[in-house]
Amino acid sequence: MKAFHENRTYHSTFPFTVIMSNDIDFLAHWHNDLEIVYVFEGSIRMGINSETRILKAGDMAICSSGDIHYYDSKDSSSKIMMVIFNPSLIGFPGGWPLNVRLTSPFMEKRAIREEEVRINNRLSQILQELMDEYNQKLEYHEQVIIGLLHEWSGLILRHVPLDKINPQKDKRRITNMKIMQGVLEYLDVNYMHPITLVDAARQANMSLFYFSRFFKSLSGMSYIAYLSNIRVNQAEQLLLTTDKSILDIALECGFTNIRTFNRVFKQIKQRTPSELR
Repeated sequence: MKAFHENRTYHSTFPFTVIMSNDIDFLAHWHNDLEIVYVFEGSIRMGINSETRILKAGDMAICSSGDIHYYDSKDSSSKIMMVIFNPSLIGFPGGWPLNVRLTSPFMEKRAIREEEVRINNRLSQILQELMDEYNQKLEYHEQVIIGLLHEWSGLILRHVPLDKINPQKDKRRITNMKIMQGVLEYLDVNYMHPITLVDAARQANMSLFYFSRFFKSLSGMSYIAYLSNIRVNQAEQLLLTTDKSILDIALECGFTNIRTFNRVFKQIKQRTPSELR
């Protein structure tokens, strides 16, 4: 799976899936598909674009098309549901939503007014129904899923605060998003090479100081930490699926020596490469 741009693959030609996950950690990435997150238990730190929240039970997050988002469960435990689908299912082949954007991608369960409580309960209920339809796969379940997705998206657009997109005012934000998407792609393709912070800043056409702050605000971690995570995740896959030596894997994944590889791997995965294998 690409760390920067996830081209989702589904188990069927119907572009919809529901994933239950415990204590998920996932690097900053983006995709055209919509991703709805609902927290069942515990809490999880999540970042969407430059906004970060600690989500708790009953909270929801919405990743619109192209949003850069990540999950961080290092200091918490959680059980979450992710509903992921291609926006073409609700008539938006180019991405959802059009001409507007959510004022905030996070919906925390702190509704006060009776109407807010009713809407939040229905949105949660729809997610549960989507999971049931996906798991049971009864006759015509795809049509039912599409209908539920239309209702969910309609309720969101009707009741959640929206900002109308102004091409001139949003130009800088859109440009920055495209720059970050390009940087993440650059790192994913070149992680095995000795790419420095200076190299990445040059790729983004930014000063070193500004790029460092810019990168952390969108990815939730420093440039060095993000690159180390890409390398370690790739090394983990090779350790589990190949017979290559640990030294060869370390060098193949961009580490210059085995000592650094062992130290960084244990720091991220809480065990050494040898213990994993």
